[in-house]
Amino acid sequence: MKKDSSLVTVILITLAFIGFETAAEEGNHNAIKNGKGTICSNEYVLCTSAPCVPDPEKPDSNAICNCDVNEGLNFGLSECKARVPVTDSNGVKKALSTFSFAQAPTKPVLSCPQGKPWTDCLDQPCIVDPMNPLKAICTCKIVRDKPFVTFGGDCVSLTCETGYWSGATVGSYVGASRDLMKAFHLDEIPAKYCAGMKPEVLQ
Repeated sequence: MKKDSSLVTVILITLAFIGFETAAEEGNHNAIKNGKGTICSNEYVLCTSAPCVPDPEKPDSNAICNCDVNEGLNFGLSECKARVPVTDSNGVKKALSTFSFAQAPTKPVLSCPQGKPWTDCLDQPCIVDPMNPLKAICTCKIVRDKPFVTFGGDCVSLTCETGYWSGATVGSYVGASRDLMKAFHLDEIPAKYCAGMKPEVLQ
């Protein structure tokens, strides 16, 4: 039953994406505004499970994260035109990191307590790896004073203390997810959660 449910979710997301692309072409636009953010369809950088390390130049405030490059619907606070990757005269491809459900089917959500280090990568600057166009390095902000959730960690809670995972507060995660749910016409967030770690607002 769970496999069938996951398959249905994937199919719904795919159909919603196709419908979004068609509407974007016909209406000559590619943005859906929901809540505080904007949903766009473009190439984007995804850091939802990214491992990070403190930036040698600013180790107390910034971290460098190893993220993925994806294509499709994504949520961010920036406008769509700002998210389109740009390649400069030296061949360096720059992009912004945003949020999507792309890793939700395979990476369960881990919840970590306040006081543990994590990074906020939403709408942060990234450089696409010139040797691997499916990878990007992003500079994200280190946070320590708020509990967080992440698609990283493989449900090993001990990594909350050492991982510097890319994550989000529960409120930000739920808000962005609900906006994407509207775009995909979904009734629930298509994510799995580590045992006992589903946010209370989703119980």
